[in-house]
Amino acid sequence: MNNFDTSKGAVERAFRWYQGATRAYEDERWDDVIYSLQMSVEQALKAILILFGIEYPKKHDISTIYVDLKQKQIPEWFKEEIDNQVDMLKDLIKLRGKASYGYVDGLKKDDFKDEASNFKDPVKDVIEDCNKLVIEFSKKQIQKNDDNDSNK
Repeated sequence: MNNFDTSKGAVERAFRWYQGATRAYEDERWDDVIYSLQMSVEQALKAILILFGIEYPKKHDISTIYVDLKQKQIPEWFKEEIDNQVDMLKDLIKLRGKASYGYVDGLKKDDFKDEASNFKDPVKDVIEDCNKLVIEFSKKQIQKNDDNDSNK
């Protein structure tokens, strides 16, 4: 398996986490929405790190490594989104802990309703952008391989 296949698998996993967030949203399980949204962003961003062959720590906050993508040859449209993606990940990581264990502090699922609504669509945009980049790089790799084959 190569980086493209692994990246594609990670983006697919991000979409499944997002699907879980959408179902939780429909059920008004706001804390579960937050948890799933955070996981979907994390998986999408890790897909991009995988695409570039960048090792990342097995933890939720990969923001410091992810920001380094700005130094790579990456399309400008995506580069412009990196800071926003990192901020979203950090915000969701903070909320995720509360969403997971908020009952300890007396938090209820409804305490996450506003954040669930505010993050739902922007998270989808992040995943779609990551998917678009993986597809774009996959097409370039296929073209490169075709060019190499025709030169033989």
